[in-house]
Amino acid sequence: MTPAPAPVPAAGDALPPGPDRERVDAATVRRRRVVTPGMCGPSALLLGRIGDWTWETVADVCELDVLRARNESGDPAYLSFFYYRVRGSLGYHLRSPGFGDRLDILSRVFGFGSESVHTVHRISDASRAPALPPALEPDDFYAPPPPGCLHAETFNRWVSRGRAGSNRGLHRASPPGFRHGHLPRLPERYSPRLAYGRARSLLTFLDDPERSCRVVAEDLTATHTIDPVSDLNGVGLVYFAAYFTIVDRALLAGWRALGRAEPDFLARAVTDQQICYLGNADPGTRLETAVRVRAAVSGPPAEVWDAVVRDAGSRELIAVCTQLVPTNPQEER
Repeated sequence: MTPAPAPVPAAGDALPPGPDRERVDAATVRRRRVVTPGMCGPSALLLGRIGDWTWETVADVCELDVLRARNESGDPAYLSFFYYRVRGSLGYHLRSPGFGDRLDILSRVFGFGSESVHTVHRISDASRAPALPPALEPDDFYAPPPPGCLHAETFNRWVSRGRAGSNRGLHRASPPGFRHGHLPRLPERYSPRLAYGRARSLLTFLDDPERSCRVVAEDLTATHTIDPVSDLNGVGLVYFAAYFTIVDRALLAGWRALGRAEPDFLARAVTDQQICYLGNADPGTRLETAVRVRAAVSGPPAEVWDAVVRDAGSRELIAVCTQLVPTNPQEER
């Protein structure tokens, strides 16, 4: 399922700013949003909305209609998600935003050449967050988030389909008119390549899992078949936010296998979540997710939950996700 042909967008064809969105500088956009039922809760709704803000921000600062981008051959080009991270705190995490909350979102785009882009978002609750600096500098962003704030980052690559109607064999493809030379560069020490490279080799985002943690449980597995009703986006690819749901279903199965109650699963405060997307899948593909649980051996008490998603048939690695879950949240709020 692919969109109808459209002219290749030229520079300057970006979507116009709205009344709740303003361009701060050449690489930064500020937006204000009220939390609605369709963007909060224990599911991946907020994660999906943050992804929308990434596309919207790139469209603004790179002067390109991201939603209708085409490669040089005139085929659809998609700003696919390759790496995604959200950090918060015990007092403010992904499940904290609720109905009617007023959010202030500052987003900045960093350049990674013609085929990739990195976007960071500081999402603050106007009623909880302290006065925050007007600029979003890397050293501040990669420090612990201030009270009442989430820090989200996405690394995206331009891709096109290799074969019509198939989600396999996606290849890199940058659309003409994608302006990126003016974007700031992210300091190498913060490059997402360090994180997702580690995840691909160690199957966890932990720096040194053998030394920093002890294994609580492993070899917990769950399966999921790609559902064309719930898992695909508007162009027939597996929706990036659906992977978070697939992972959470596997983690919930592991939680139950450990004899833990569902209300406690819903009450978790996931203060750090990272995922690397390594492949897409066609409808009907059966995925197998292996779950491992570790406990931190030093520092604040916490568990680390790893989920490794593979194609159950080919064993192709599809995604790696790591969640940090404090285990004594009431003592540390």
